[in-house]
Amino acid sequence: MFSKKFLIIQVFFVIAAVFLLILYLRLPSVPALGVYGQVNDFCLTDSNGQKFGLKDLRGKIWVADFFFTTCGNLCPMMSAHMGHLQEAFKFYKGVRLVSFSVNPEQDTPEVLKKYAQKFHADTNRWIFLTGSRQDMTRVVVNSFKLGDIKDPIFHSPYFVLLDKEGKIRGYYDSSDTKSLDKVITDLRQLLKSG
Repeated sequence: MFSKKFLIIQVFFVIAAVFLLILYLRLPSVPALGVYGQVNDFCLTDSNGQKFGLKDLRGKIWVADFFFTTCGNLCPMMSAHMGHLQEAFKFYKGVRLVSFSVNPEQDTPEVLKKYAQKFHADTNRWIFLTGSRQDMTRVVVNSFKLGDIKDPIFHSPYFVLLDKEGKIRGYYDSSDTKSLDKVITDLRQLLKSG
């Protein structure tokens, strides 16, 4: 009698294992994120007046945006969304947010510092950067492939997701709710993949 119960239990576990395997195989797989380019090395100045470059982001997953402090509509909305990302990932030490000013003549480190305070930025994790016009053009247009070099204040409504090696893994329209949800999903995917 003991062996018959034991056999029934074994059969039950085998059937359950096969059922779970079938369910697992039917789950949709998460598509791998693409690679859209590599950010070139840069050395800019942060809102604390310190030099900051790509080397400071190595080993971090980060989201970049491109703004200027005197922008009246798009930039404040983008910065508010970056603030939501800061809140959503505040417990993840390996995540950074980087806002590049595309109006470096106006956006000095002091101006960026006030702007960061306005959006309650933790400037250890959400970095605001400026540099010469040539430096900003090289970063925004040449590395990120965004903006229009013919426009004196070239900027874009896109957030850019980058991995720990500075590879571009996605572009996201900051004015589209679904796109903003996707940047969060993709950032989490990069965190899980190590």
